[in-house]
Amino acid sequence: MSVRRAGLVLLCAMLAVTCARRSSPEQEDVQEKTNSARCTSRCLTLHMTQLTAAFRHLQSDQVLVWCENHRRCAQCLQPCKELWETRKVPSPKSCEQTECVTSREFLASLRSSRQGDCPAPQRATGFAAACVESCSSDQHCPSPRKCCSNSCGHTCQAPANLYKGVPLKPRRDISFLEDSEGRVKVMWVSKFNVSVEPVVYILQSRWNIGIHPSEDHASPWATVAMTLSEDAILSDLRPQRWYQFRVAAINSHGSRGFTTPSKHYISSKDPSPPEPPMNVRVSNQTLNWTGPQSASQFTERSMESGVTVAVLLRWEPPKEGDLPVHNYRITWMSRHTHAAQKHKHTLQAQTHTVASNTHIRPAQSRTPAQGRKESNSRVTQGAQCEVWLHGLPPATSYLLSVQTVAYWGQKRLKSPRAQLVFTTIPHADSTKGDDFSNELPSSSSSSSSSLPSSLSLSSFSPSSSDLPLSSSLPHPETPLSPVALGNLRLEVAAPHYHNNQLQVKVFWKWPQHARQRQAGPYILRWRPHTCSTNVTSTERTTTVQGTHHTITGLLFACKYRVAVALKADPRSEAVAWLTTPTCSSVRVRGGKSFPCNTEERLLSGRKVVLRPERLTADFQQVNGTLLATFRWRLSQHALHPTAVEGFQFTWTLQSEVSGKTDGLEDTLISQTQTIAPSQRSVTVFGLQADSVYQLQLQVLTAGGSSGAAVSKTIYTPAINTTL
Repeated sequence: MSVRRAGLVLLCAMLAVTCARRSSPEQEDVQEKTNSARCTSRCLTLHMTQLTAAFRHLQSDQVLVWCENHRRCAQCLQPCKELWETRKVPSPKSCEQTECVTSREFLASLRSSRQGDCPAPQRATGFAAACVESCSSDQHCPSPRKCCSNSCGHTCQAPANLYKGVPLKPRRDISFLEDSEGRVKVMWVSKFNVSVEPVVYILQSRWNIGIHPSEDHASPWATVAMTLSEDAILSDLRPQRWYQFRVAAINSHGSRGFTTPSKHYISSKDPSPPEPPMNVRVSNQTLNWTGPQSASQFTERSMESGVTVAVLLRWEPPKEGDLPVHNYRITWMSRHTHAAQKHKHTLQAQTHTVASNTHIRPAQSRTPAQGRKESNSRVTQGAQCEVWLHGLPPATSYLLSVQTVAYWGQKRLKSPRAQLVFTTIPHADSTKGDDFSNELPSSSSSSSSSLPSSLSLSSFSPSSSDLPLSSSLPHPETPLSPVALGNLRLEVAAPHYHNNQLQVKVFWKWPQHARQRQAGPYILRWRPHTCSTNVTSTERTTTVQGTHHTITGLLFACKYRVAVALKADPRSEAVAWLTTPTCSSVRVRGGKSFPCNTEERLLSGRKVVLRPERLTADFQQVNGTLLATFRWRLSQHALHPTAVEGFQFTWTLQSEVSGKTDGLEDTLISQTQTIAPSQRSVTVFGLQADSVYQLQLQVLTAGGSSGAAVSKTIYTPAINTTL
């Protein structure tokens, strides 16, 4: 029995040691920062006589400035500062003065011995009184236990006098004050100090991105300041981030830990535009046989040969900015076209000057070539850092630029352009039909796959998941505008709740003249673009043989982007947008409410009487279409403004005043945007001139469709008239 008991004791000891050694990097960083603060407080205490004579109040950062300028105090402070900055104790060679050596030894003792004292050996009970050697230092014990003697061995025991001489925690209330330049002053109030030693404060913060504060999705705690004052000025708080803070009071004896996290704080300053991408380069070029059907868009030489070039473009993401990267925009133009445009603009400026002096209006003739798009653009899917450019003519010099795109609510922020000049590889007629590799010397390795064309002249090609170049592809820069590409039309039915999940049926169709030659299968993709709660989800994809599909497992209160395209021709993609209802608006059998999460039930209980008012519209003519800016304001009768989750703006084309329908099968075209709660305006592109639109603006709340709505009918002006 005694042998079995001894084995059990040893097993428990091994488990205790294993648990003690499992400490996260965050805990290790906090421990090193605490040791550095204890070392700093000790150095200031050793020079208390000089400090009390020079300063009326010791809790000031000027005390640290005095210590750094005092020879002996600065030598004592050297190991403390080095541990704070590098998390390393200085070596004996770099610490030769007596004050520096004693500080280094003090830090070494803090690493081996934890806060508090060992209890008397005769007070040990239970496992702590076992005659075993279960530990050799405090680091072998789970915090805050210490490795102490019990007269016949060493075990992990609870310390005595744990908080002897240790200062009290500051009060839990932390206040904030932000100036006009975006600097935030974080302030706290300390309780009565039980020690005469100077107290060092460590301030930590964490944050999360989203429309709501969230502790579950917050970053790890990070130390942002060490100070003797009861405040700290922070100049690097990012906008659109929810911050929390906590404070610990420390002296040479130790600390009682951090305060409870503060209330969430978000900066009021506007975010800065993102930085441009770095190291833009051409990683690979590939020759590809296209056939005569697409050669009309290239030069005469490439038309004869039927050969185009695919270019793999890569870059590095920019430095972390105020907002996450939404996507990248790539624009390219042949240098010949670029030079011709510059010459054209110069001639236009000269012609305008002459016409102004002679009071003659120059005639503006438009050739068919001028109506053709002279530059090409492409946007990436998300924040991917590479893209294939297809269909470029050989031996052509290009001017290319890449921009970083981020979104702040409905406002798009773009970085400066990162430009690159490159020349596509040439094609010789004598090499037709021969296989060779056109990989550039600077290119990185890429996977090999066969090209989907009828003839491949290279052993490298883009992956099948990359989208081909097409001027009709949707641009995520206008993420809330529904797009119908080519002749394929995508329609979305109303969402409904069935089989314990939210689902919706989508269907698509071709015009009558194209239905016979456009057979499946189709690739259907959907992903949430914005949600009222802090929820993210990846894109989902399925292959459909027919022309309809039921999407299941949708999230509540989200704006979805749904896209469908032929599997054999991704350029045929059509896009539609879907807004799912809130959970609390769903009713089950018997008219009962659907059981939602606790957060939504609490928010749904608030009565919101916010009502949008004074909905106005301003029109501008852009490239033959109308750009409309709608503005509104909210009524002042609101119980609680935080109950507003945003706005839903819907505009429906009722009819055209001129009576022209251009053969459209449907007479009503409805589009919807979800708008952030802080926005009071929305810009809509591509409105039809001389038409009648029905507008509806509704307040979105966490309680479902209880927000008030306002409707209005407008008549858009005709083109070339005064707007």
